[in-house]
Amino acid sequence: MDWIVPIASCALAAFFVALLLNQPKNTLLHSALIAGAGYAVFMLLGQGTLGYFCATLFIGIACEVCARLMKKIATLFITSALIPLVPGVGLYNTMRHLVQGNFSSAVSCGTDTLMGICAIALGITFSTIIFSNIRRKEKRAA
Repeated sequence: MDWIVPIASCALAAFFVALLLNQPKNTLLHSALIAGAGYAVFMLLGQGTLGYFCATLFIGIACEVCARLMKKIATLFITSALIPLVPGVGLYNTMRHLVQGNFSSAVSCGTDTLMGICAIALGITFSTIIFSNIRRKEKRAA
């Protein structure tokens, strides 16, 4: 029960971000479902750096697969599906600690946040690399 509300909230957030970005109507539900499933992976793995990486890798792969099936570009899905994973609270807490003069907490929180951001970037990069290699092999076979 504790998992249902955060996952549903993430799916709704991704849905409305996709709506704000004028994403095609037939892709809204897919982006929301991918975002919810990605956040579930993030929660399962403990909401740390590994969680960011694995959740982003899952989202990237799911978006690439969905893009191939729907004959759209993966960026449509990835942009809105990654919104729930952005570590905004970590950035806020880092700035709050800096303003309060608590520099050791600011460094600790900022380091954790930067590691999460780097893990997100690596997850997107790896999923893109995986599918670009698949695309090359398909072209060679044809």
